Amino acid sequence: MGLEKLRGKIDILDMKIVELLNERATVVKEIGAIKKRTNAQVYAPDREKQVYERITANNKGPLSNKCLMEIYRELMAGSLVLEKSTKVSYLGPEGTFSYFAARNKFGASVEYLPLNGIDAVFREVTNERTDYGVVPVENTTEGGIRETLSMFIEYDVKACAEIIMPIRHNLLANCKIDKVKKIYSKPQVFSQCKLWLANNFEKVDLLDVGSTTEAAIIAAKEKDSAAIAHSEVAKIYGINILRHNIEDNPNNITRFFVLSREFSPPTGHDKTAVLCYVKNEVGTLYMILEPFKKHKINLTDIEPLPTRKKAWDYCFYIDFAGHASDENVKNALEDVRKTCIDLNIIGSFPAGDATG
Repeated sequence: MGLEKLRGKIDILDMKIVELLNERATVVKEIGAIKKRTNAQVYAPDREKQVYERITANNKGPLSNKCLMEIYRELMAGSLVLEKSTKVSYLGPEGTFSYFAARNKFGASVEYLPLNGIDAVFREVTNERTDYGVVPVENTTEGGIRETLSMFIEYDVKACAEIIMPIRHNLLANCKIDKVKKIYSKPQVFSQCKLWLANNFEKVDLLDVGSTTEAAIIAAKEKDSAAIAHSEVAKIYGINILRHNIEDNPNNITRFFVLSREFSPPTGHDKTAVLCYVKNEVGTLYMILEPFKKHKINLTDIEPLPTRKKAWDYCFYIDFAGHASDENVKNALEDVRKTCIDLNIIGSFPAGDATG
């Protein structure tokens, strides 16, 4: 078959695809109407996971699973907006890693609201000025992000999904690398690139700013200055990439939470996060952790947090494998409650996969 005939065949297939996509969208609108009548949550992480798993399981090629996932990410985002106009807040400004995590999860169709602080993201979701929020919660190099975890003490917000995103740091500047005298970024980023910086600069001023985006904006305008930020920031703010992937740990990953006012139904591959408020007594932590071992539940993170209500009063943030509705999880949490002053389930959600 010749080139023109093959292109004609593609044109016919494209028309069929468009027709099917719009047929799918019509069904989505009907689902949206039902959700509106029943006051159901529009974004359904459990359903999203089912769709992705079914698509990849039935993919016979030659398109890769990654390609199909990207296509369906935008399709799912467009479907979300058809059900309800959706606004997502994130730790801004545009170009931060939280911004790209939000885009990886929700695509290009929803409305995004950049905010100046993690507390502001919690506040907007709590007050229902945004439908969802995206905040960083843990990094493989730095550990738990206490500013985020502490907000769950202050606000009645739930984690309904998690986003696992590899973090790639890049040196950006509008000068040559041997001319760089100052580098702007966040303290955590400098820590994650410490060895690379030591090996590549004899003397350079490392200047802390509030976000990697702010760093890129400054470096784009300031002579002999550079920034460490996401590579896509270069396109947004008109600055060149001098070096790619300068992070010391190639397995540098940040986990983000999607904030909502309720958490997700079970999928069979879930995680749960809780806050345990405890008395300041000997052996309290052991008594909290023992039920998880008893009921064969794998802990994935534990962080002590001050309650901010009384000096030396603490609670423990714990997340673990399983959903709050699972029988073994319910039994474990019932045992934990006997030791705690209070126990708050702050989220059950599908376990995330690296988005690349």
